[in-house]
Amino acid sequence: MAGFEPTTRRRNLERLAAESFDLLVIGGGITGAGVAREAALRGLTVGLVDARDFAAGTSSRSSKLIHGGLRYLEQGEIALVREAATERKVLRRIAPHLTETAPMFVPVYGRTSAGVYKLRVGLALFDKLAAVAADERHRILSRQEALAAEPCLNAERLQGAAVYPEYVTDDARLVLDTLKSAHHAGAAVVNHAPVVAIGGDARARRIEIRDAESGAPITVQARVVVNAAGPWVDVVQRMDADAPGPVLHLTKGIHLVFRAEDLPVRHCVVMRARDGRPLFTVPRGTWVYVGTTDTSYAGPLEEPEVTAEDAEYLFETLARSFPDLRLAPEHVVGAWAGVRPLIQEEGRSPSEISRKDEIAVSASGLVTIAGGKLTTYRRMAERVVDAALPLLGRTSSAGRSGTELLAGGEPLDSAGHAPETGGESTLPGDTWARLRTVHGSDAVEVRALADDAAAWAPFAPDVPLSPAEVRHAVRREMACTLADVLERRSRIALFATERACAIAADVAVIVAAELGWSAERRDREVAAFRRQCDARLGWRASAPTGVAASGGYA
Repeated sequence: MAGFEPTTRRRNLERLAAESFDLLVIGGGITGAGVAREAALRGLTVGLVDARDFAAGTSSRSSKLIHGGLRYLEQGEIALVREAATERKVLRRIAPHLTETAPMFVPVYGRTSAGVYKLRVGLALFDKLAAVAADERHRILSRQEALAAEPCLNAERLQGAAVYPEYVTDDARLVLDTLKSAHHAGAAVVNHAPVVAIGGDARARRIEIRDAESGAPITVQARVVVNAAGPWVDVVQRMDADAPGPVLHLTKGIHLVFRAEDLPVRHCVVMRARDGRPLFTVPRGTWVYVGTTDTSYAGPLEEPEVTAEDAEYLFETLARSFPDLRLAPEHVVGAWAGVRPLIQEEGRSPSEISRKDEIAVSASGLVTIAGGKLTTYRRMAERVVDAALPLLGRTSSAGRSGTELLAGGEPLDSAGHAPETGGESTLPGDTWARLRTVHGSDAVEVRALADDAAAWAPFAPDVPLSPAEVRHAVRREMACTLADVLERRSRIALFATERACAIAADVAVIVAAELGWSAERRDREVAAFRRQCDARLGWRASAPTGVAASGGYA
């Protein structure tokens, strides 16, 4: 399935100005992308706009885990457990290229083996509630087996461990492939187009947007507006005087990235922080990332800060779990922070707040969706469209979003091409394998952009990104800025922040040539991107240099 063609953004802006839509979705994160796809697959006319890039907020800065819902079992949210487990299976079916098995490893500590028994009972209940397939059910490991599986683990008072499967995804890529699918179902989707005003009434809404690339104002007509702006939900609500809606409790989560050689774990190891919160190590190729914090947040939404205090919380937990590794700030090669738009629950701490979603509908036809989680985004989208249909005077049977493959989801045969394309890959084996992992069956389209070896040579030996991939991001994936390419079409800015900063100028030369930037625009993009990278790792300058085995900085 081809992606966004070079003229797609311009053509979609023209459509937004000329057509009248059933739905205009504000927000191009995972929730808005899901709503656009769901509505388009049900036959509605759909537009979608985002103030910045697709997935520029929370949806590119998650823990990137497709959870089956085990943690919600502890909180007694049985319905959420079942929904998360069901949707995990759906994602495996419609986006197999974006759901890689990630075995979770839960060590159990104590004076006796009672904790192992308790965990066994809980996991058995989860297997039953979630209808886990026989070959994916949990396993219990003895102390010796646990240490053999994770040799660096703290052995003191270790009683055993449990292993069960979850899945890891590329969250920004999941958003992009969902939006590509919405586009192919007829939706007009545009990034870098902020909403500046919402007018009209319940019969016809007029939404004023601005094309951030040209500065041109555009008026969009739609019968229903969906507010899926994530942390910016209340900003959009304030544009509609009649809009009720949930009160948000924003929380921040940060992640730190290490080289796999510095943090040599084989599983997603579940660690317990000093306050009892579960933290994870997640192996991802040559990197391992660790997260996440969960603290109330009231700062800037565009680029939440990673602080020394945030980092210390993670380092302290790592030191207790892997005391011999003696990790320190200088071992961190990447970092990111995201903001979760949770529904306010009085008297509850951030970690205690439910991850359930909530939908509110105003008299003027603004449908607001807040809360929720990555795993259940498709079901959230179904509920939003169900809420919008009565406002349109329409009915619709359930859509096919749970069975229709996302862009990139077609199987590749053993020769390495999609069934309808034919042809062998002439790329180096590691490059072709990476393209298949990132793009799935759309890797065939990426490969077709260039034949010469130089186009596929990485910008640096330890940077999995080539000039051909940069061109593809601009020509076929609507990347409009340097950060669009390096942070969301590629994930280098998150996983290898310093290396991304080092290659930024070389990448900008290619993007500038593709988009016709002036030298001034090119230099401005590089400077802005480097400031962003520096800010993500700036906490290291004020952090102590060592980490004590007993926990915390030395």
